[in-house]
Amino acid sequence: MPAQAPAKLPVRRYHPVLVALHWLLAFLIIAQLAGGYFVVSRMPNTDPAKLDTLKIHMMLGMLVFLLMLIRFIVRLFTAHPGPTEDQTHGLGRLRTPVHLGLYLVVLLMVSSGWATGYLISEAYATPGATLPADLPMLPSRVFHAWTALVLFLVIVLHIAAAVKERISGDKSILARMGLGARR
Repeated sequence: MPAQAPAKLPVRRYHPVLVALHWLLAFLIIAQLAGGYFVVSRMPNTDPAKLDTLKIHMMLGMLVFLLMLIRFIVRLFTAHPGPTEDQTHGLGRLRTPVHLGLYLVVLLMVSSGWATGYLISEAYATPGATLPADLPMLPSRVFHAWTALVLFLVIVLHIAAAVKERISGDKSILARMGLGARR
């Protein structure tokens, strides 16, 4: 008779790699949203420094994508806590769709940013070139801006849900995303 794999013991916390990636990504994504809105979008397209600023913004966007991909893969192969009682009814049932939606929105942000970068790539290849005057009207750029707004709103809802759980007395939700003993 073939040997059976040992049953996975339940865990109270997410894997430390997931926790570290969660908080690193939270910081990077919020920094990217803020940098895109308060720095990149406010620079005139004729400013030669905007090209360098956009390069940094795009490199960080690719880093976010890579870290999200790693986080998704690690999540597939590690044990994670099951749902709490509050997460099995009411608004708690939205946990999984909202998290998948967060992955999707980040993927759309990266994709639309990459498409915009591709459409303006001639500006990077020509010394002394500036960005096209119609950059704000490029469909991929418009989509990127709207997706940024959706991502911002999803993040606000994500934080609001964590605060609501904390206020309602369920301290286990935030504890799951901290470091410490997993069992």
